[in-house]
Amino acid sequence: MEEEIRLATTIIQSQERLLLFIDSSVSEANGITKQDLDLGKEQASKCLNALREQKSFLEKSDVDFSPLCLCTDDLVELKQLVLMHIPSSLNAETCTKITHLVQSAFNGQCKAILSITLLTCPWYELSKRERGEQAKHNILYIIFTSADEHFFAPANSQIREEASVIDLAWLCAIELTHFGRALARGLTRSVQALHCSKEAEIFSTQEWNNLKQNLTFLKIAGTKNFKQACLGQALGVGKKKKQGAFKLRPGTSIFKICQSFRLCHLVEQALKLNDDISTVDKSQLSLVASKAVDLICQFYDHPDSVKCKHELFDLLCQWVNELKADPRVIEMDSDKKNQTFISTTLGSWLTSTRLQGKKIEPFAALPDDHSQLLKIMQEIGGPMAKIKPEQILLVTIAGSALYNLKVPDSDVDYLVVYALPTETLLSATSKVQECYECRGQHQVIEYGAYEARTFCEMLLKCSVILLEILYTDEHVYSNHLWQELSKHKKEFVTEKAILQYLGLIKNNMKSITTGKLVHSVKRDRKLFYQNFHKLHCLQYMMTGEVPPVRLNGPIRDFVMNVRTQHEGEWSRESILKQLHDQYRDVKEKLAQRESRLKENPDYNLCMQWLMTCRGL
Repeated sequence: MEEEIRLATTIIQSQERLLLFIDSSVSEANGITKQDLDLGKEQASKCLNALREQKSFLEKSDVDFSPLCLCTDDLVELKQLVLMHIPSSLNAETCTKITHLVQSAFNGQCKAILSITLLTCPWYELSKRERGEQAKHNILYIIFTSADEHFFAPANSQIREEASVIDLAWLCAIELTHFGRALARGLTRSVQALHCSKEAEIFSTQEWNNLKQNLTFLKIAGTKNFKQACLGQALGVGKKKKQGAFKLRPGTSIFKICQSFRLCHLVEQALKLNDDISTVDKSQLSLVASKAVDLICQFYDHPDSVKCKHELFDLLCQWVNELKADPRVIEMDSDKKNQTFISTTLGSWLTSTRLQGKKIEPFAALPDDHSQLLKIMQEIGGPMAKIKPEQILLVTIAGSALYNLKVPDSDVDYLVVYALPTETLLSATSKVQECYECRGQHQVIEYGAYEARTFCEMLLKCSVILLEILYTDEHVYSNHLWQELSKHKKEFVTEKAILQYLGLIKNNMKSITTGKLVHSVKRDRKLFYQNFHKLHCLQYMMTGEVPPVRLNGPIRDFVMNVRTQHEGEWSRESILKQLHDQYRDVKEKLAQRESRLKENPDYNLCMQWLMTCRGL
């Protein structure tokens, strides 16, 4: 593999030199149009990125968050079983077969499968005669517990959210925490899965059965959000015309209409304190709902299906209006009690289900004398003032103070890294905020605070400011966990980090050359000194060394003069020429290298550190 990496390095460096040549070409002198030059740059950059990816694969630095992916070998057979059965036709042998196929599809990629349910619409079944037709819109609903490495992964919330749901239309697999949040919001599909009929339950664990017993349908349906959401969704099959009339949407299927009746049925059952949501008992329905049942049963043989749909829509609107008129739909007192009970019960269940008896190591207690840390957190203020001292991993002052380039009127810009209690993350039934920022020209004290997961996510993306605080050892406060990560700082001197530094320099160069901030000498000079600082760091990084973030000696004197002196040799024109020369020199040195660093930082290192922060 070493030979392959060597060859990949040689090719990449050749491509780097080609891109540098294209970038430095003068189109007029070479008879090349600007359009052709830009196209050449774009193509060369794409090729370079592809080569970097290939090298990262060879050196195994391409490890990243990998979402769960179902094995497709048995999905065809599984789909056939799902779409040929209704709950009443399922027997023990079929349930065992489906369970086996589901486990085979997951192929050991999750911690556990908690529940497998056949979701159907009892109202739609009334409109069909044949079992195959009744099962046409079935959904196999699966709840699974992801591996801890997935749940705590240093990936952004959108990626983790997308990885929590596998939706194949006929199959829907939901991760434990995603399901918990959906249930807390009263989303009907999750409610239907939890309180399905015994016949529709293909597989369930004891944990699932415990939740079903502790969190009844009436508790969930007793919230205002649930009832209003059901009634709002029920009218989704309608559309308001320009003339003001509310009519059925053209092309609406009988299945969607039946789904709307099912939603109304859920609300009516909740108001009647009836927890049977799997069957349609005409004798227990209101008059308008009873009429709808009769009409749905006639749909199969109805001579005019379009007319029948419109008649059903009229009955649906009438039923929705009747339910909305019931004062219990917007009842507030019981709503608050139910919501609190749901959040508490669900939070406890989510935690115990994921941990499976595993103990969480508590945060290490701080020495009695930590009054200085408390004072700093109070000074920062906002949400930071409420964080317990033992949760704080790092407090540092970023910006010019970090670089040893502070001047009397420099802002105080704190940067905090903290860890939320693991129990808070495990029991959350809504999105947890993991980042707080308070910055602005008029702020006396600015700060950015990042939860450990968000910090790792940004660190793996090679955020320049976060790399800088890891590269340096001079902080206001750091605990043992931060110090452990700091031992591996050299692992984060990578080609990706170099690219991020160059990207920051390039963006600043655009603002400098266009004179974007020339009206403000202070802000304009800030761009200059930042670029000189980053170029100095790159001289070290390109050889694999941790850069000296804090400047001392002649280089500090030079950069301070750039920041504070404006005449003679420190005039804007003079230092701009020096900046261009240094920028070109660094890019040439990078392109002329015969070796390269690892392309990406170590994902597994961050993952292991995060798990240590979680006490697992």
